[in-house]
Amino acid sequence: MQQKSAVTIRRFSSAAEHAQWLERRDAELRAPDGWLTLTGLFWLDDGAHSVGSAPECAIQLSAGPARLGVLSVKGTHAQWQPVTGDSFDLQSDSAGTPTVISCEALSFFLIQRDDRLALRLRDRNAAPRVHFRGIKRFDFNPAWQINAAWDGERASFVMGGNEFYLRPQVVNADKPLQFVIADQTSGRQTYGGGRFLFAEPAENGHLLLDFNRAINPPCVFTPFAVCPLPPAENRLPFAIDAGEFVYAHP
Repeated sequence: MQQKSAVTIRRFSSAAEHAQWLERRDAELRAPDGWLTLTGLFWLDDGAHSVGSAPECAIQLSAGPARLGVLSVKGTHAQWQPVTGDSFDLQSDSAGTPTVISCEALSFFLIQRDDRLALRLRDRNAAPRVHFRGIKRFDFNPAWQINAAWDGERASFVMGGNEFYLRPQVVNADKPLQFVIADQTSGRQTYGGGRFLFAEPAENGHLLLDFNRAINPPCVFTPFAVCPLPPAENRLPFAIDAGEFVYAHP
């Protein structure tokens, strides 16, 4: 099906190892802080924002106390004043792990996009998580594990005598590369907006593309996530019959 590089820099996964990876993937989605729990996204202007379940709250929660506290925002700085206790600064996701405020099954934290903050709300009892029954996938096919060349900006591989390129979202030598890809299954068997594919950082100018691990982006599971679209060169003119089918909500 494809010509592989003569340089093998990572051992291909076996069917058993892939099955273990699938278990981890499903467990991640089912987790209390997984994408299936995301139930709200509130973009924040400067000022004080009351938070609670009361109708008059600026950020209204679906459960919990009538008034939980007040979130004060100025630019990319935010401070939380709970109804009881002292106020403290909230860290957004811009520096890694954000500060999480929890109340019963609900929790929220701040994300930063450019120079603006937003509040993401999670509910451990959200229907998508409670009713999650897994994702349908193509059968595991080791032929879709492809060694690709890496030039520091793009991965390249040969398929059917033609060379193709994939450009990642961000290049960080210490973190997995994230590719957003589309192919001839997109909008048919798989999500029309493309799928995510992660690859470990390159070694000796090569990396492994395992299309069996092509996954649905977060926006498939919740309307409160925004996902990037595949760049033009990541739109492949053949079918990748590997990885996840588009998720069908119960």
